[in-house]
Amino acid sequence: MALNQYGAVMTFAIELEGKLAEFYEQAANANANHADELQSRAKASKSRSQKIEQSRRENVTEITLEAIEGLDEADYAIDFSQYTASNIDAVEAIVQKFYTDASPKINVREARRVLERCLKEHGKLEPLAK
Repeated sequence: MALNQYGAVMTFAIELEGKLAEFYEQAANANANHADELQSRAKASKSRSQKIEQSRRENVTEITLEAIEGLDEADYAIDFSQYTASNIDAVEAIVQKFYTDASPKINVREARRVLERCLKEHGKLEPLAK
């Protein structure tokens, strides 16, 4: 599905962070040696989801109705079925790609900043596979 409008991009980001939170919680159960880190990531994902939701609600303006080009949900498909450290790192890479691609396309300054902060937070995560 094309992410061609403000609401679609923000909804995708909210759902993405929600799925990430669930993924991290399940991965924590499967990876005892990374459990604390993964629980921390789950909590951060829930927080980001709430911030994006708040931004979506507060920043609905006429300017947000402008079409967005170049974003497609299929480009950010994620395998949430494997809880290996290398797959968790791959998931993070896709999430960062989404925020890198989506942030500049949002024409509402505050909403763009929220997505940029999400990118920054994901970018600070250390890879689990070493």
